[in-house]
Amino acid sequence: MPRRTSQHRDPVQDPNTPQPSPDTPIRWSRIAIALGVVVLGVIALNTALDWVQNMVGEMKSINQQQVLSSMMIGALILYAILIACPFMPGIEVGVALLMLQGAQIAPFVYLATVTGLMLAYLIGRLVPLASLSRIFDSLGLTKAAILIKTIQTTAPEDRLAQQRDRLPGWLGKLTVDYRYLTVGLLLNVPGTFAIGGGGGILMVAGISRLFNGWAMLGTLLIATIPVPLTVWIMGTQIMG
Repeated sequence: MPRRTSQHRDPVQDPNTPQPSPDTPIRWSRIAIALGVVVLGVIALNTALDWVQNMVGEMKSINQQQVLSSMMIGALILYAILIACPFMPGIEVGVALLMLQGAQIAPFVYLATVTGLMLAYLIGRLVPLASLSRIFDSLGLTKAAILIKTIQTTAPEDRLAQQRDRLPGWLGKLTVDYRYLTVGLLLNVPGTFAIGGGGGILMVAGISRLFNGWAMLGTLLIATIPVPLTVWIMGTQIMG
């Protein structure tokens, strides 16, 4: 008589029950690492900002012209770097320099502002889009990854046309036909820190590949001149 063998059967699982993806723990660990890097970066940048502000404040007690000039150059370079970083209120350093040194430093603050913002644009322009898309995808930011892939695969003219069609008439015109003017206005509107500040706006503009470098430089030269020019002509009393 044939011998019956017992077979182990797995319990029946409901096909509608969502199963955890094997990549989920890895994805969450990547997100945690990315957040840690961002937090450390923000702490480092804020520490640098405080240090520069303290250095600017100490210039009041320095009488040696050579030392003062060296510190001023260092403060201007650090100011340009800080203003290039997204979500960094680096403009505070520029205002402090203007208030401390007055009209004589206004042209240098102006040049440092343009340099820092143009640096942010160039970083965005030169960042490898394929690598950026993979980073977003590994972090589970699917929509951002798809957007970057669209920038890679679609010509700028086609993307501008699609943007004009999707947005309301006035908004499409503002962000397509007058996009350089829009960037210039955003740089002078209070509260743009919430969307990345000047550095964040310029970096996104570079990543979008929708802005010409020379035209962007011209936009920055015009958009950032009002305050330094006013201080240069009328003095720091205009700033209260």
